Amino acid sequence: MELTGKQPIILRRIAGLLILRILWEQRMHGYDIWKRLEQMLGLKIPHPIVYRILKEFEDYGLVKSDWEHTNAGPARKVYSITQDGISLLRENLEYLRRLRDILSEIIEFAERRG
Repeated sequence: MELTGKQPIILRRIAGLLILRILWEQRMHGYDIWKRLEQMLGLKIPHPIVYRILKEFEDYGLVKSDWEHTNAGPARKVYSITQDGISLLRENLEYLRRLRDILSEIIEFAERRG
């Protein structure tokens, strides 16, 4: 399955939360974030979606970027989560738990209905 513009907006929001989670673990290049996100979701995700989310989060101060210079090639942008990004995840833990419970109930109901 591929995440496209026609997918529910909730998948984009989940992708955004996962990006914050990924960056809380370690700073990464955009390409590495994209690959990790595809792996976690089990979906094909177009590059622009990830970079759009990163740009939006940078505008909101949830992530920041720096240029990493190496002798091996051109400079690459590296993203990291900010304290505001960590706070957003921490402050929404109860909401995320409730959402998990709601989604579990929907799945169980649908499975019982066949």
